[in-house]
Amino acid sequence: MKEGQFINLAKTVTVDDESLVHSKTCRPYLVIYIGNDSGCRHMLRNGIMTIGRSPQADITVEDARISRIHCIIESMGDTFTIEDKGSTNGTYVDARKVSRATLRPGVSLQLGHSIMKIEYKTEDEIRSEENLLHRASLDALTGIANRHHFTKLASMEMAYASRHKLPIGIILMDIDNFKQVNDIYGHQSGDIVLAQFANTVIKNKRTEDLFGRYGGDEFIILPRGEISKEGLQVHCERIRKAVENFEFCFEETCVRITISLGFHLTQVESGNTEQMLYDLIRKADQALYLAKESGRNKTGSLP
Repeated sequence: MKEGQFINLAKTVTVDDESLVHSKTCRPYLVIYIGNDSGCRHMLRNGIMTIGRSPQADITVEDARISRIHCIIESMGDTFTIEDKGSTNGTYVDARKVSRATLRPGVSLQLGHSIMKIEYKTEDEIRSEENLLHRASLDALTGIANRHHFTKLASMEMAYASRHKLPIGIILMDIDNFKQVNDIYGHQSGDIVLAQFANTVIKNKRTEDLFGRYGGDEFIILPRGEISKEGLQVHCERIRKAVENFEFCFEETCVRITISLGFHLTQVESGNTEQMLYDLIRKADQALYLAKESGRNKTGSLP
């Protein structure tokens, strides 16, 4: 790439293109490409903005290797300056560690594990990208978070719980003998059942809880806020009974289904949040297996 260029999702332009950079509808954004917050963008305003892990920062980035107030970015017209504020792991511009440097649009800025760039975007481009990001984050059949997006959001919750020494839990569930629905009524009818099932869970879970499709007929919930083992048991049973009592209808046919659930709760300490999330899901899956082995249509948990 030639110096002075930056990448736009729709096209490549140069910073010297006066008609674009100075357009009233084209504004500078800090776009995160790699990291927990990949896909997020933050509009840059004139003056100084702080960047860091702290909620008090002007631009908050969820990355355990970023300091609470990691650096500042100063915008003066079309000139951007980055200045490290004594961060633990340093500020890197174009792979070079800096204490203060000019940041040109399109040049990579790395803070911790997160890589970002400044890009000029129009309002139409922002709306288009938001629509693409929205579609890429959702499961097309059920309209809830897909596995990738759920894992991304859950990793952020795990990082928060780790910093504040909070408990965190996972609920896994799948439909008992769902293959029989597909075999008897066909896959299209099975898809209708999956969509109705997701909607039933949405109506019976807590509004703030994260909910996603983990794969096939397996779904996952991360309860947010105050939780306990007893509370998760009650939560799972409410969902299980709601599904058991619901009639799933397609064309002129109605069927009843049941689900098995497994949950696990842990106290999060400092460490590798991705590995901790993987271990939490694995233990919830073991609890789900116990529910199936004990006769299905039950909630399982580990001792």
